Amino acid sequence: MLFIAENLKALRKNRGWTQEEMAETIGVSPQSISKWERGDTHPDIALLPALANLFRVSIDAIIGMDKINETEARAAIFKAGQAHLRNGDNAAAADIYASALKTFPGDEDLMSELALALSLDDDPAKLKQAANYCERVLSGNPSEKVRHTTRAAICFIYFKMGEKEKAIAAAGNLPHARESRENILAELRGEPDANDINSYLKFIALGESDNQDKILVDFGINMVEMCTEHDLAEKIKGLRAEIGAPENHDGLRKLPHIRIRDNLALPPNRARIAHYGDLLLDKDFPNAKDAANHIIATLRKIAQK
Repeated sequence: MLFIAENLKALRKNRGWTQEEMAETIGVSPQSISKWERGDTHPDIALLPALANLFRVSIDAIIGMDKINETEARAAIFKAGQAHLRNGDNAAAADIYASALKTFPGDEDLMSELALALSLDDDPAKLKQAANYCERVLSGNPSEKVRHTTRAAICFIYFKMGEKEKAIAAAGNLPHARESRENILAELRGEPDANDINSYLKFIALGESDNQDKILVDFGINMVEMCTEHDLAEKIKGLRAEIGAPENHDGLRKLPHIRIRDNLALPPNRARIAHYGDLLLDKDFPNAKDAANHIIATLRKIAQK
């Protein structure tokens, strides 16, 4: 990744030049300067020495070699730290992140990773450090991904420290399940139509859907047929009759909508259930019988609420 666009724009503005003035100085069109600064194109390599002389900087400074080197260095740090975590050497991972913070002080990504490495230790002092790093990250301006990771981690760190009320309070500020990556990806992979999309948008806005909640059941190869063999449809029909739920889904409140799909991404003879709503499930099952029975048990619990 090159940083020419942002560097040229910053250098030009530091001089107080317009794009037209800069273009006239080096003999190119203003449109060329505009394209360079947007990153649509890059200056010809033969122009780099002239640009370096114009702004009295090195060619490396225009290209952004310092940022390129920093990006590569940080990537190596994260790779090494995660390798130690996978091998169970949490202390070594923490040492790598702590050392890196001396080079990149205030780096929120590093602080978040250091907090996670420290949190895997049972030492109260290290847990307190982990919580402090999380709090520093959350009080700053981290990326959206780091903020979400840190907000989730601090709940468990507080709980591990024995501060259960703080843990529960922190968890109460987490996003709803309906806004999670897993739930939304599952919806999108189901190829929703316009009605499904509007229903889910209403679900996000109000916390409820037109058809109550949904249970999505993804099956591996041949699992739909296997589940049918275990009378899932008949069991659902019997449960509807038992609790007086209507057969159609229009205005259905007592039971959620069931969507059963083949999913070739799952291993053969496995099922995955995800239920979106008050009762969140996300489970894998090794056989259709267990999956079918679990769906019925879940429906019964929802109907009793």
